[in-house]
Amino acid sequence: MRHHHFGRFGAGLVVSAALIMPAVTWAHAVAGMRVFPATLSFDDPGVANEFSTNYSQIKADGVTTKNLAFAYAKTITPKFGLSIASDYNWITQPGQPNQSGWDNVTIGAAYQLFVNGPHEAIGMLAVSDTLANSGSGGMDSNFSTISPEFAFGKGFGDLPWSVKYLRPLAISGAISEDMPSDSTQPKMLNWGLSLQYSIPYLQSFVKDVGLGAPFNNMVPIVEYTMSQCVDSYSVCASSGSLDRTGSMNPGVIWVGKYYQIGVEAQIPANRASGNHVGILLGIDVYLDDVLPHSLGAPIFG
Repeated sequence: MRHHHFGRFGAGLVVSAALIMPAVTWAHAVAGMRVFPATLSFDDPGVANEFSTNYSQIKADGVTTKNLAFAYAKTITPKFGLSIASDYNWITQPGQPNQSGWDNVTIGAAYQLFVNGPHEAIGMLAVSDTLANSGSGGMDSNFSTISPEFAFGKGFGDLPWSVKYLRPLAISGAISEDMPSDSTQPKMLNWGLSLQYSIPYLQSFVKDVGLGAPFNNMVPIVEYTMSQCVDSYSVCASSGSLDRTGSMNPGVIWVGKYYQIGVEAQIPANRASGNHVGILLGIDVYLDDVLPHSLGAPIFG
């Protein structure tokens, strides 16, 4: 689930950014002059109209898991949006039949909690429900999972000019808890952080260093995600979730006017997370800008 919107944020600063930075004029979650691209491994902090698809592949102890995820988000009002998402999985393991199929469908709602343009800060509250028995037989689960979430972003554009080359930096993050309806299933705490350096911000608002296409629209990024069981010991032990698992994902996101493309490596954070480097690819289409008068506009307001 991802939510993004552009038009509702501080109109004056956004228009200024648009005039200076045409290549990313209408891209994604914005706070002041800061554009936060959609992170590939956790939610970004903006409510928006968008369609996104991600592909990941990772291998651990001979088991290869491929995942193709789809998500659609629609604003109901400028600050409130709904979403629907699912993903298709392929699992291969030595000596066992291959498995494939759809995971459960997830529906969600998100509210834009705050946007502070001068300090390039943005926050979002969201909740999602992964519906029981809504995927393929054998690949889905027979219980629902409700997940409240808080996502945020903070740009460093308000740093002193003496450290101007740090101004293109930004961080974003999200924290959520998965609460299954089946008490035998564990509750999981999930969090993600990203550190990103915006080349468009550098060239438009700090110093034009002369980079041309495609480098002038790139945002080098490192994402870090982690998931941990927070239920009772017996529940965690029975599910095999005693260890923290996650990954560090260095890569780059190219941000255009109507879409973004990202690619990241998935480096296991510890032995429990795997023993091979995986890959993560993502495409995000900004319906706010592709279809600004129909699917890309809020229904009300």
